Amino acid sequence: MTIRTGIQPEPVLDVLKTHFDVPPETTADTDFESLDLDSLVLIEFAVILAKQYDIDVAADELAAAGTAAEVAGLLSAKGAHT
Repeated sequence: MTIRTGIQPEPVLDVLKTHFDVPPETTADTDFESLDLDSLVLIEFAVILAKQYDIDVAADELAAAGTAAEVAGLLSAKGAHT
């Protein structure tokens, strides 16, 4: 039997910190708007997450989610797992 677990916010936050110029004190609940993530960054973020988790995710979905914690929930709802 395979047990699938949902995506935790920390790996999503790690993608932001590794690939984009976000402050080191950014948390999983930091709002993307306060980070000034523009549409191009969200597109790149979506591509990275899609490849990492083998799912389809759009930049507008990430913008609507608004935080790394909410993105983790979105990815989990789309069937992504660790």
